[in-house]
Amino acid sequence: MRFVGVDAGGTKTHALVANEAGEVLGVGRAGPGNWEGVGLAGAQTALRQAVEEALAAAQTVPQEVTAAAYGLAGLDWPSDESRLRPLVESLGLSGPAVLVNDTFVALRAGAREPWGVVIVAGTGTTVAGRNRRGETARTLGLGYPFDDWGSAPDLAQAALHAVARAYTGRGPATALSDRLVRLVGAADLSDLLEGVSRWRYNLFPLVAEVVQTLMEEAEAGDQAAREVVLRAGRELGGGAIVVIRRLGMENEEFDLVLAGGLFRSAIPLLLDTLYETVRAVAPGVRPVLLEVPPVVGGVLLAMEAIGWPIPPEVRRRLTREAAAALQPPPTDTEPRPPGRSDAG
Repeated sequence: MRFVGVDAGGTKTHALVANEAGEVLGVGRAGPGNWEGVGLAGAQTALRQAVEEALAAAQTVPQEVTAAAYGLAGLDWPSDESRLRPLVESLGLSGPAVLVNDTFVALRAGAREPWGVVIVAGTGTTVAGRNRRGETARTLGLGYPFDDWGSAPDLAQAALHAVARAYTGRGPATALSDRLVRLVGAADLSDLLEGVSRWRYNLFPLVAEVVQTLMEEAEAGDQAAREVVLRAGRELGGGAIVVIRRLGMENEEFDLVLAGGLFRSAIPLLLDTLYETVRAVAPGVRPVLLEVPPVVGGVLLAMEAIGWPIPPEVRRRLTREAAAALQPPPTDTEPRPPGRSDAG
């Protein structure tokens, strides 16, 4: 048997081919696969490149595929499936084809059971969940102008807000001021704020660095930085509560998967606030930090699409081999901003 999983996000696309024993037979990589950012033609190109590369590595032709599951960023509304399913069908893979928003492959990759809740926080933020009955729910995950706050850019912007408030006297003095001045290479605080307002300085390429600075100063006790981090914990936890209540999971035990770049730099203050917020409504939640490629969830969903059993040893082998196969190559460059909230 040959199972295909795909994770197509805003920054990259991964494809994975595995057999029924969880052995990874081939992987494929491509650029952004979110049709909202690259268009339908661009998304189709990314899907085709990643899937064909994985199939070639697995020495598998499309007609030999047993089932496939696609986690697609931008699959946000029912009407989106009519746009995206033709892209998947054009690949010519045999067997059932499961299409879900990419948050659900992250959930399946991290949760020990086929149900649970995932919070994805990177360039955006989304919360999604599935209960034991197979019912699903998710937040919009669309950022501004909707109410999905808590992404890495949101925190970076809030750090800048804290600096501006300190400058005008509306907020407390903060160590973030000097840190951001040095980070962007500004002459002083006035130059930083003027430069941002006149587009001489752009913080977006520095989001990861700003968030790391924010976390460090919050951990050191800076009041303004702590307020931003506390808000993030409450907002992200609040999104999880919305999904938990919609799915009737308040009194159940389940995994709460944390995925995305923000959680890789999170400090205990953020995580503890998030956990406390969620546990006030769902005390049986079990936090899990996602440490395997989300595309693993695509393969598991493909297996489940035909009712194939997934014993623990199969899952362990799949996650171990996928993590090794998709390990990024060593680099001497500075870290870039974390990926989109869709875990991809």
